[in-house]
Amino acid sequence: MKFLKMFLSKFFIICLAIMLQVFLIIFVIYLASGLSYVFFILSSIFGILVFFTMINRDEKPEFKIPWLFIVLILPLIGPLLYELFSRNKMTKRSYKKTIAIYNESKKFIKQQDNVKEVLGDYYGQSNYIYKTSLMPVKDNTETQFFSSGEGFWNALQYDLKMAKKFIFMEYFIIERGKMWNGILEILKEKINEGVEVRLMYDDMGCIGKLPNGYYKKLRKIGIDCIKFNKLKPIASGVYNNRDHRKITVIDGVIGYTGGVNLADEYINEVSPFGHWKDCALKLKGQGVTNLTLMFLQNFDYNAKKNEDFSKYIPKDFSDANGHGFVQPFGDGPKPLYKDTIGENAYINMISEAKDYIYMASPYLITDYTLMSAIKVAAQKGIDVRLVVPHIPDKKLVFYMTKSNYKSLIEAGVKVYEYTPGFIHSKMFLCDDSVSIVGTINLDYRSLVHHFECGVWMYKTDCLEDIKQDFNNIFKVSQIQTKESSKLNAFARLCCGIMKLFSAMF
Repeated sequence: MKFLKMFLSKFFIICLAIMLQVFLIIFVIYLASGLSYVFFILSSIFGILVFFTMINRDEKPEFKIPWLFIVLILPLIGPLLYELFSRNKMTKRSYKKTIAIYNESKKFIKQQDNVKEVLGDYYGQSNYIYKTSLMPVKDNTETQFFSSGEGFWNALQYDLKMAKKFIFMEYFIIERGKMWNGILEILKEKINEGVEVRLMYDDMGCIGKLPNGYYKKLRKIGIDCIKFNKLKPIASGVYNNRDHRKITVIDGVIGYTGGVNLADEYINEVSPFGHWKDCALKLKGQGVTNLTLMFLQNFDYNAKKNEDFSKYIPKDFSDANGHGFVQPFGDGPKPLYKDTIGENAYINMISEAKDYIYMASPYLITDYTLMSAIKVAAQKGIDVRLVVPHIPDKKLVFYMTKSNYKSLIEAGVKVYEYTPGFIHSKMFLCDDSVSIVGTINLDYRSLVHHFECGVWMYKTDCLEDIKQDFNNIFKVSQIQTKESSKLNAFARLCCGIMKLFSAMF
């Protein structure tokens, strides 16, 4: 019954349709190449042109290498596969839409004058984020850190009930169960009170978790709901770009982000991988404006609408009384984003650490630049600690993560596995001064392909709580050694093959 359900699933049918398209293209190319010498010559010239285009493309070497490998071993079809799946080309209409949304957003994007003076040595980290994501740093924002999905859920429910004007929610995964059903009941109540409710969920992330057409059911009860990047049975690389963000905005004054999706494993109602360790961040005050703009930008682009953002941006944040500075920022794939903002924000923090840098991520499958920054920091004498899961959600990904332990340990990095279960937190803390909490994992999906978000913080009230959470994690985690990190020959072979192609997916 499970196999029948899988074969009839939307995801399987779409994958099958795309594979059939690819196989048909391959068949036609090889058939034509055997019948026509001219075709063979033209396709060879095309392959050479693609090869040189690829070499000169402004991309990381880790992204180019697997495509170069494919083009070299499949000289006839490799170049065509590259053109089909490696490029995210934007139509003129989409480009005009992006410009219109940007012009509306920039009315509310203004960096305050004294940032360089108040941030001191950390101004460069903040300014990079501002220049690349166009999200300014904000003061007058209260911060509250949640060290578990359960704590986040309880606080979120309370604040949703207090909503007066609007609720925006954007999540990678939504699944019916205790967590989502409880939130949905609150949303229904708020709609009856006249509160505007919008929801965007990722189509790929919710496959198998929500029925097809679920967004239509939510529309019927008054939720303005859309699916992000709706899956279609068409061969294209654009479906590799998913919306991995987790954002809630309430009345433009309260905002949430972090690793927690809206499904029961995130609050340990079900435990498929042991204890699920996650974290979230609540903002109250001016910093929420950045989250509001990120949501509206993404929502309007996918809903194909233009609107006035000003009615969702409060002018009075006098109720907030937080210390320090926050900078919520977005990241995503090219061409909408010109840089790998999340990765470089991490690298900047690692490179400028003076005493310690603590990191938590469910995965570690990343490029040479980030790995080198981590190892160089440890070799300088910085206390570098990295926490990853002990119980994996994906075994092959876990082995690929584990294959990096040896070189990290040799450089002096302390690698911990969270023994109670699966750690899904994505958080960095450096020198009791700066931190990033958000959705950005240490893997290519997050750093290159997905739409992500995070909050860079300087001297905020919650940094002490983040440090305490790290210390609690270290107590229940197992530090790794070169002996404990050894993989058998078959695992090493699989990891070696997968690493070649990991940047593509």
